[in-house]
Amino acid sequence: MPYYLITCRSLTYAQRAARALENSGISAIVTKAPQGVQEGCSYCVKVSERRLTDALTAINSAGLGPGKVFLLEPSGEAREVGQ
Repeated sequence: MPYYLITCRSLTYAQRAARALENSGISAIVTKAPQGVQEGCSYCVKVSERRLTDALTAINSAGLGPGKVFLLEPSGEAREVGQ
């Protein structure tokens, strides 16, 4: 199953985003951004493909405005996609 990574500016923001997603009924995992996705020491939340739109809405509603969105390929590589 494809997953998306939504970058956050810090670990704290990633944890807040994950909490907002969980409160909206969306499963999310906080993880360090993989090589090639990192902008400094960024963290991200990992969500399933089918919940991406709902996840972005929940994060925006919580005032946490997402960073970039990446599609996590089965090979482990991530490529940026538009929001």
